[in-house]
Amino acid sequence: MNRYFVIYNPSSGKELAAYKVFGAAETLMNVEDAEFLFYATKKKGDGEEAAKRACQYGYEMIIACGGDGTVNEVVNGMMKCCYRPKLAIMPAGTVNDFGEQLNLPKAQENFASLIMQRKFKTIDVGRVNEDYFVNVVGGGAFTTISHKVTIDAKTILGKYAYYYRAAVKVPDELEVCENINYIIDGKQYDYKTLLFLVLNSAGAGGFRYLCPKAELDDGLLDIVIFEKTSNAELFQIFTKVFNGQHITHPKVHYYQAENIKIIPEKELLIDADGDPAGYAPAEISSVHNAIDILVP
Repeated sequence: MNRYFVIYNPSSGKELAAYKVFGAAETLMNVEDAEFLFYATKKKGDGEEAAKRACQYGYEMIIACGGDGTVNEVVNGMMKCCYRPKLAIMPAGTVNDFGEQLNLPKAQENFASLIMQRKFKTIDVGRVNEDYFVNVVGGGAFTTISHKVTIDAKTILGKYAYYYRAAVKVPDELEVCENINYIIDGKQYDYKTLLFLVLNSAGAGGFRYLCPKAELDDGLLDIVIFEKTSNAELFQIFTKVFNGQHITHPKVHYYQAENIKIIPEKELLIDADGDPAGYAPAEISSVHNAIDILVP
């Protein structure tokens, strides 16, 4: 018998997460001998604690159903345990950047088929101070937009709630300027920074090619730094983000590294996978071959 521990966020995806994951489980039980334990998160941190229990109970697979925040909590729980089950992600949130990078299906029937295929990839996970992230850590302009979008707004507007909030805040966000010292695999750089992003995959925030050289299993993190510059130059950079050509612009700096230190001139709030992750200074590193994840 295959044993699955399902951790889902009932408020995800216009409150359809439960419907989707229950449907996928029913499809799966019709074709294989399977046992499911379902856990609905209620508050921040629930997903992490549930993932720890799944590891301790020896489940073969954890299924995380929700958005990037749910996946982040599940991965944090898994990374803090000696035994780690395999991980499956059923994208059901307002934002599913990591799921999109993996080309994971959202339809419940397709997701059930994916589980039956049993194809896995061993991927890296990022570490920021004492916690972990699966996709992105960032600081500076626009990185705190998601913290201020309410659950009600996401339920009504979906991902457009984020776009609306970002559009309203554009004038203020373009004024952001942080003096940051970066130590990247031992080499030091100083930039007047509008925005920095440290990625495990190639994309975040709906942009698929922010770090076009990134690989999930290369043991490296990719960091892209946008220097403070004129609005005209920023517009030029923005138009190139969609195909990954922004990294050729002189005001954009791109590195690949195992270890990165972020040392701002003043305290700086950072974001991990769409949620607050404390304040920099921060030490960020890659944990190579950390988790086996279900892939198409």
